[in-house]
Amino acid sequence: MYEVEVWGIAIDPINQSPIVVLRNKENPKEVLPIWIGHPEASGIMMVLNGISFERPLTYELIGALLKSLEASVERVEISDLKDGTYYATIYLKTPSGEVKTVDSRPSDAINIALRTGAPIYVAPHVMEQSKVLIEEAPQGGEESTPKVSQEGEKKTVEPADEELKRWIENLKPEDFQKFGSSEGN
Repeated sequence: MYEVEVWGIAIDPINQSPIVVLRNKENPKEVLPIWIGHPEASGIMMVLNGISFERPLTYELIGALLKSLEASVERVEISDLKDGTYYATIYLKTPSGEVKTVDSRPSDAINIALRTGAPIYVAPHVMEQSKVLIEEAPQGGEESTPKVSQEGEKKTVEPADEELKRWIENLKPEDFQKFGSSEGN
């Protein structure tokens, strides 16, 4: 398993869909982009930007439920990729020490992991199928612009979609969006 961290949220320039970008902790040049929904992206950005509401939102509610049951999130895993769809598993530790697994969408698992402090992992076969390599430019006063190169066949970028491929190849940290949080209810 590869431990990853949330590098940020980017916006697909073609269809304006959010992409959560996970970076391999052992090899920060490897990133895994996963297209997600706007509400889930907003939830991730809330955590990344330290935004909270007076009343708990869904992911905070899940954390509170787990805490009240004395269960904890041990880890989450992006566990599989089938027909272009990512799958995740949440590992919960019960008060008796038993570990239970719960099927999840990756965006929900990431939201829960960020709120509970649980580590996020990616299965090796998923990382190898879908990773993108980011290569930093030289640091000698030049602007640091990551360059992306493909390694092997990728499921997240179709070769026919040249515009999207070019966008990913030129992805830089400044391209990550900060979602406004108008979800105060």
